[in-house]
Amino acid sequence: MINGFNENLMRIDDLTAADRYLDRITKLPPAPGVATELLGLFSDPNIDIDRVIDLIRRDPSLTANVIKMCNTAHFRGAEPSNDIFEAVTRLGFYDVYRVVAALLGARAMAMWKTKGGLNINDLWRHSVASAIAAGKLAKRTDESEAAAYTAGLLHDIGKLVFASVEGARYADLAHEAKKTGTSLRDAERAAFGVDHALVGEQLLVRWGLPESLTQSVGLHDEPPQIGQPFGRLTAIVQIASDLAEQAGPGGPRAQVGPSLHPAAMELLGITEEDMPALIAEIQAGLQQVAGISTVNFDPLI
Repeated sequence: MINGFNENLMRIDDLTAADRYLDRITKLPPAPGVATELLGLFSDPNIDIDRVIDLIRRDPSLTANVIKMCNTAHFRGAEPSNDIFEAVTRLGFYDVYRVVAALLGARAMAMWKTKGGLNINDLWRHSVASAIAAGKLAKRTDESEAAAYTAGLLHDIGKLVFASVEGARYADLAHEAKKTGTSLRDAERAAFGVDHALVGEQLLVRWGLPESLTQSVGLHDEPPQIGQPFGRLTAIVQIASDLAEQAGPGGPRAQVGPSLHPAAMELLGITEEDMPALIAEIQAGLQQVAGISTVNFDPLI
């Protein structure tokens, strides 16, 4: 109990440090409005389709993306759809949710102007692949696919904050950590007094996202503990990020490396033998959302 108490105090101190870091940012992006409202609506088990459609119609780019996904080869019916009601009913709520979450993530990334070094498109591709992997893992482990998808999509948003504020200094730090095999988390803490996971968590808290999402983002580099609130969702995000790295461009690899998070795999009952099939599922999922996963942010930032 004493150890748990001390760990809670340390976490409060860490979150306070993350808040102080965010307070230094003069123009902190606001929560993406309609998309955030829709994410809250999708968490209601008695979801109202008319309310969903009304909100989507208020956002022209969201309307266009939902109809675009509906008309991809995977979902297209005999005739293409140009009506949002038909598109939503054809896709189903989970796939509409994926479009909404992806647009939220894309807009969040487009709000930040990075100052050299960070390849925002690479970060976005990793985020989308992590989201798809998290959704697949959630389905296998009877967790919420929607929550897992969103947590996977936003888990590295703190890196974008660092890249925007610190510029080339952060790019150099990340490059050096990778070259030397140093933990990026340790390098961030040494340089900035806080790591990207905690900064991301506190940004999402300020946006008013659910605690399940904020904590799973904030703890995604920590080994999950039995009985930890949202520990299974955190474990899903950890493994999903591993899978997204291993899926890579160009199809599943012939040799799949070991997971970096064995405790998370044990918690979820996932084995190394499951990995190749999961990577193949990620590749198939990326094909379904190809228009979203290849966003070009250059005109937006």
